[in-house]
Amino acid sequence: MHVLQWIAVQSDNKDMAFRSVKAYLETAMGSEYSYASWYDWFVTGGGRWNPNPDSQYNDDDQSMVISYEEEPDLFEERVLLSMESRKAEFDSYAKDINTDIIAKIISDYNPREKMFASFSELYPLKKIIDMVYGEWDFNSYFFDCHNDSTTPVYMFEAIDKGTKNWYIVPVDFHF
Repeated sequence: MHVLQWIAVQSDNKDMAFRSVKAYLETAMGSEYSYASWYDWFVTGGGRWNPNPDSQYNDDDQSMVISYEEEPDLFEERVLLSMESRKAEFDSYAKDINTDIIAKIISDYNPREKMFASFSELYPLKKIIDMVYGEWDFNSYFFDCHNDSTTPVYMFEAIDKGTKNWYIVPVDFHF
């Protein structure tokens, strides 16, 4: 499966922002045989979401990178759309939670036994906890690699204090 996420970074220019995000993601992914990250490969620059068909799998296309200094309205719009997408994922998981399961877990927990026939009973609850906790995964849609955060609050605080050299880099993740 694929997901488009916007990765925020502070940088001196677009090229440096692009390359910083790419290096960060490569490091987080680990080696070819490591499963250190939630994704197994990615295309920096938007991948299949890049509107230019010749650039969809060109891992050096920077045309979709957005600078806060140059396009503050578009920058904020993309970040807010990412937050709306995350909220939609959250709501989708929330509707699948059987609240009785929480009471069952608390009353019946025994570390020596397997409690549930399938993980599917707990998966929606786990994903909601991950999202509330700020765990970065395919449901995040946004990641601030400068502050290691799935929330844009720290980035926007820095912008409000005058640090305007922020970029968001689109990345097509496969997981």
